[in-house]
Amino acid sequence: MTTAHVRSIMKSVIASGFDPTEMQWFDISGADLSTGIKIDNLTTHRPPFEKNLVLWAGQTSSHERYEMMMLVAGDDPEEGIVLDLSKGQPGKYTTFPLMVYAIVDGQIKYGPVDEGQDLPRDVAEIMLATMSKWLESMDTGCECYQPVINNTFTNRRKIAAGKMPTYDWSTVKIGPKTAKGESKGGTHASPRLHDRRGHIRRLASGKNVWVKACKVGDASLGAVFHDYEIEAK
Repeated sequence: MTTAHVRSIMKSVIASGFDPTEMQWFDISGADLSTGIKIDNLTTHRPPFEKNLVLWAGQTSSHERYEMMMLVAGDDPEEGIVLDLSKGQPGKYTTFPLMVYAIVDGQIKYGPVDEGQDLPRDVAEIMLATMSKWLESMDTGCECYQPVINNTFTNRRKIAAGKMPTYDWSTVKIGPKTAKGESKGGTHASPRLHDRRGHIRRLASGKNVWVKACKVGDASLGAVFHDYEIEAK
């Protein structure tokens, strides 16, 4: 089961013409976004998937209800991570300029995706701080969600008629540190096809290396989809 905020935003995403199953969904409403950028998070952490939708909702000093939605595209900061951030009161979102950041020689470089668009420093810092908080939150334990279209007669009929299908959700808890993978069905030798999130692996030499997200398992046994929710400390 996913969060009410994720389900609400999903309706808007579908209405905008996007396929919600292409993204991993994170709800970080338990996180404190009032703190600034933690550079280490941006240089040592990577997005766990190629496409991530990060959501936050809560109360601020100025608004009883405030929301944030950030699309994170890319999982390798050395190649560049694109951030698309919108936030504001429900129904009154302000959209920030599309931004890309990269790690070059250990330093964070950023700028607008559209070279002709202005990207004020304070706006860029808000986007990087939000990204930093999301990456940090995954260290404390989280849940991931991804909608999946059930292969039912009703859904097949809706799709054939050009209508939106009924979605279901798969949820997986992610521990704060490296944890044994949960059962995906089938045997350990041949689990169902599923997404393996990007993660840091510690080698026997003591060196840490990044393992990119990928799909693993046997597609003939079915598929498992995930999305994540960040829990408050």
